[in-house]
Amino acid sequence: MKRFLLKIVLLLLILVGIDFVVGLIFHSLEKNAKGGYTQRDNFICDELETDILILGSSRCVRHYNPQIITDSLEMTCYNSGQMGNGIILNFGRLKMVSERKKPKIVIYDLYPSFDLLGGEDNHKYLTWLKSHYERDGIADIFDSIDQTEKFKMLSRMYRYNSRIVELLADYLLSTSTARNNGFSPLRGELNRTKIGEVERTQAAYAYDSLKLFYLEKMIDEAKDCRIVFVVSPIWYGMDTSIYEPAKELCRQRGIEFIDFANDAKYVHHDEYFRNGTHMNARGADEFTRDLLKYLRKESSI
Repeated sequence: MKRFLLKIVLLLLILVGIDFVVGLIFHSLEKNAKGGYTQRDNFICDELETDILILGSSRCVRHYNPQIITDSLEMTCYNSGQMGNGIILNFGRLKMVSERKKPKIVIYDLYPSFDLLGGEDNHKYLTWLKSHYERDGIADIFDSIDQTEKFKMLSRMYRYNSRIVELLADYLLSTSTARNNGFSPLRGELNRTKIGEVERTQAAYAYDSLKLFYLEKMIDEAKDCRIVFVVSPIWYGMDTSIYEPAKELCRQRGIEFIDFANDAKYVHHDEYFRNGTHMNARGADEFTRDLLKYLRKESSI
């Protein structure tokens, strides 16, 4: 029995050692990434200092041209949007950026799936926060989603298990715009034959209380900044009643809510879009200029 127990302990020690060593290797690949979203994440969370920080999902990445904002306002600007992510990740990123320098203006591009609605597994929004788990306040985000995450995070391999191929690619290939301004526009124009109209139905929306909680936390984190929530153009147009919880929060807190979703200049104007939900480079530049007009009109910047 003693020999059996000794073998079990030895096996556990070997597994722990493998986990530690492999975790160190992945960590090294991550911190020395030459490109891709890995290098971009490193830059945002570890180095970025900017006057204007833009946050959101892929619609943020594609729709906001920081260079136009910088040229117009003479303030540094960075687009830190992340594909397929929303308020949970972006709250964490704002906290990490603010540790070094509090932005003067925070622009948040809202999208219902990632920022308001339920029905998704919120664990997926932790992917880009795992390697920053020890940073101030980040572990609290994990606990708010799943109390067992604190135990999973004891494994160094767990922190990278969904990004292994991406880590290798980003370590080997230099493809990043991280140190430019984070903007990654789509090229080309929309092909109507590849999209269909969205059926508009009145429905009772199921909101995610955790996402709404982090929307309010985002406002609290940006209390010394000017924070602006924006709904950028969408080719289809949309029923913006889906944004009512965010609108109500903005009314209560005196926060600007800027809605371009049904702007006649953009809805069904193919020249500004690459697909039904994402603008192309021309559309992004035009929208960014229109947003600037609004920001100038509403304040003294």
